[in-house]
Amino acid sequence: MHRLSKQLLERSQDAYLLSLDLYNRPTIRYRIEGFCFLFTNAWELLLKARIVEDTKLDGSIFYKKRRGRPRRSISLRDALKKVFPNEKDPVRRNVEEITALRDCATHLIVPELEVVYAGIFQAGVMNYADMLRQWFGLTLTDRASPPMLSLVFDIRHIDPVVVQKKYGKEVSEFLLSRSREVEDAIAQTNDRQFGIPITYRLVLTKKTKQADIVLSLGDGTGEARLIEVPRDVSRTHPFLFGQVRAAVAHRLGESVRFTQHDLHAILYKLKVKKARRSRYHYLVEATGTHLYSQDLIEAIVDKIQKHPGYLPRARATYRRWLNRRKADRAS
Repeated sequence: MHRLSKQLLERSQDAYLLSLDLYNRPTIRYRIEGFCFLFTNAWELLLKARIVEDTKLDGSIFYKKRRGRPRRSISLRDALKKVFPNEKDPVRRNVEEITALRDCATHLIVPELEVVYAGIFQAGVMNYADMLRQWFGLTLTDRASPPMLSLVFDIRHIDPVVVQKKYGKEVSEFLLSRSREVEDAIAQTNDRQFGIPITYRLVLTKKTKQADIVLSLGDGTGEARLIEVPRDVSRTHPFLFGQVRAAVAHRLGESVRFTQHDLHAILYKLKVKKARRSRYHYLVEATGTHLYSQDLIEAIVDKIQKHPGYLPRARATYRRWLNRRKADRAS
């Protein structure tokens, strides 16, 4: 690896981990602003490392030198354009959205913005880890456990009247306008790399697994009470299919080759997708996205390591099912 890109990567990872550490400290009131500054800095360094590795030139991350002016490295936005030329790329749009918020940090960032940007922040955290692995083959498992990559949110209802009394008209108008714009952008983009939708449902049913909030009559007094608080899916089931495969492969090491086909086989054998919501699996019905938990990763690794014949048996079972399905379609 080029010496400059190696230095940029080290500093980028430090800034990234610091942003997570700062955000997840409940006693810090500056955490949103601090997260934005550190997170965008981490991305800028990561992008510049990518550019240097692609070009093998130190000068590729600098503007042309002008007489009488010091040499300047390219901005985050220009680095994004070089690496992600498609302006609609969800990863690029995610970083641009957080960068725009960072630029307002002088006086317009208030704690209530956490409600608006929760899904944007969480998607950005996962995107960084994905790009670090795809571009440089690096993971943060030796420096941060997977649960640390899940941000701790304080989700509260935004009351415009309270916000205006507390911060003034300008901040109130900014907060409400950004809330509408971000919600619309997440809905229109419909891509988890841009923003992860964090939603909850209240279901009146005997099947409690269908609900995020459960009400009970309790001890017979006739008064309903809350017995389960809403769950943040980005924390309980933060992994996409490819992330599960990569995490399992990393844990197993070079001794076991673990492919996408192998993961499909184990998901079929364990009947993971049979339930829309379970300890291992969560289906986001609005987008059709399948999410998986850390518990699933642990279960897969445990079964393969403790039972040498488990993976071959899962492959065989899955292969028989594929053959049956193929025969049924042909008939």
